[in-house]
Amino acid sequence: MARIIRIAAAQVGAIHRKDTRRDTLSRLIRLLEDAVSKGAQVVLFPECTFTTFFPRHLFTDEAELDSFFEHGDITTADTTHGIFDKAKELGVDMCIGFAEATDDDEHYNACVYYHAKMGSILSKYRKIHLPGDVEPFPEPDAVNQLEKRYFKPGNLGFKAFRVPDLTDATADSGEPIFGMMICNDRRWAESWRCLGLQGVEVVLTGYNTPGWAPQMWGSSGDQDPKEAREEAIFHHKLVMKAHSYTNACFSVSAARCGLDDGKYDLVGGSTIIGPNGKIIAESKTEEDEIIIADCDLDLCSPGKKRTFDFGRHRRVEHYSILTSQTGVIEPPRLSKISSKSEVRNRDVHITGFTPIKSVSGTAITKTIRILLCNPNATEFMTNACLEMLKPTLPADVSVYGFTAPKPAPSAIEGNFDNIMSAAAAARAIVPIANGYDAFLVACYSDHALIKMLREELNQPIIGIMEASLLAARTLGGRFGIIATSRRSKFTLEDSVKHYGLDSFCAGVKDCDLGVLELESKPEKEVLAIMGDVGKKLVEDGADVLTLGCAGMTSMKAAIEEAVGADVQVVDGVMAGVHHLAGLCRMGMKMAKKGMYQSSAAQRKIRAQDWY
Repeated sequence: MARIIRIAAAQVGAIHRKDTRRDTLSRLIRLLEDAVSKGAQVVLFPECTFTTFFPRHLFTDEAELDSFFEHGDITTADTTHGIFDKAKELGVDMCIGFAEATDDDEHYNACVYYHAKMGSILSKYRKIHLPGDVEPFPEPDAVNQLEKRYFKPGNLGFKAFRVPDLTDATADSGEPIFGMMICNDRRWAESWRCLGLQGVEVVLTGYNTPGWAPQMWGSSGDQDPKEAREEAIFHHKLVMKAHSYTNACFSVSAARCGLDDGKYDLVGGSTIIGPNGKIIAESKTEEDEIIIADCDLDLCSPGKKRTFDFGRHRRVEHYSILTSQTGVIEPPRLSKISSKSEVRNRDVHITGFTPIKSVSGTAITKTIRILLCNPNATEFMTNACLEMLKPTLPADVSVYGFTAPKPAPSAIEGNFDNIMSAAAAARAIVPIANGYDAFLVACYSDHALIKMLREELNQPIIGIMEASLLAARTLGGRFGIIATSRRSKFTLEDSVKHYGLDSFCAGVKDCDLGVLELESKPEKEVLAIMGDVGKKLVEDGADVLTLGCAGMTSMKAAIEEAVGADVQVVDGVMAGVHHLAGLCRMGMKMAKKGMYQSSAAQRKIRAQDWY
């Protein structure tokens, strides 16, 4: 059974600042009626449909600026409900763009897909790739693009969605899969691939593209305006055609176009393009105009199953640069042009000095992504660790915080807590593990999660206790551990023996505090107790102290002050992150020959891969 949908793009001509909302809405409704008279099942409207394209202007009057935004439920608001009412009456689905002001006063460049039969919004998208600048150009005649001033980057991601009632669902294909983007998003391959990886069959794109804006494009002001607008239309069609092809989907684009206020040129070029990259329909004017086409979604199948069969052909192991890096990092130069000062210094000879040979690393090409895994359910501990780490991280290391979901306990103060937290955390971490290069378990113990992850994953994993003890063994002759509760003192002593380091341990002393009391008790009282415990450990022979709980991370400086500069204080979170970063730079992975072999294959055979 063919899966054919008749889709229309409603191109909208010039809208001036003086135009009333009522008049503009009437134009939009006429376009909707025209599309339905031609049999349209879905109608796409442009970006910021209801007003002139206001981000080209600098507004100092807050009330005037606010008048361009839609507040509350756009389907029932006074100035916009008419077109939604008409869509419901006519039984036609609609995608329409608008400037959104949320209830908490955030502002987005948004669009929604309105489902007529349901009489409600099926999906919303907020523009992610905002072009332009925050401040206007200094040239008085420049065409500005101030979206970064008036909007926040979208926070809803690129989410594909299924649309019921457009075609008969089939066992093979189900309901049609749609996706939305806005204007500048269409220029970014990442936007399309995010939707393509969800099997998108139709991408809807409303846009406002200037015909001449040399400052914004980085072009010369001497550029011929006619050539500039031809190039703008060329680039628009280029990306729509190319990415429709590379994702084997239909694309529909609708322009706001014409001369707003008689001077601000927006190009037309509304299109409907097939999965082979060929234009099926395109606008002929720069006025209000409907273009329409029958889109046979079965035509997406050949591309998705052969040339762009992502499951068979994509090689994600080589794509990490796409999400780990934003700006350009060039490869190192093969030759170096010396500065004048370097040339002069070559002739300087200093007697009695033998240069020390050195080597330097290449420029950073990959960010090391470390997941800090807090196996308890107390988020403030995770956040405290991240804040402490921030000033210590090199440019090529990013640390992401994970807090175990419930039913993980809020604190880990015994073996039951240990096992329950490990189970909850592992179930949540393993499915997302491919996104990270290493894992730090932020519980000061020989936590069960460490061995679980070492079995299941290939990336390096360490706990903060083991990392702190390795650092302490390097820095001093004897270490002491500042523990929280009296019970934890015994478990930490056992862990030290397990690690084979008991002969280097001057002792473990507790603060007689629960884990959560590190936060709930007065800070001055907690620091005084910890300082006294640290001093006693130093008296017993410790020259290095380790902090025996992730919750102590922010207290390192106070302990250092209490015990003096000759004693080193090691925080396991910091030690663990930098230890793992070093292993990642060395290209190391978990050894799988011995005790860390995964049992996943055997679980699958037992039909127990449900974790």
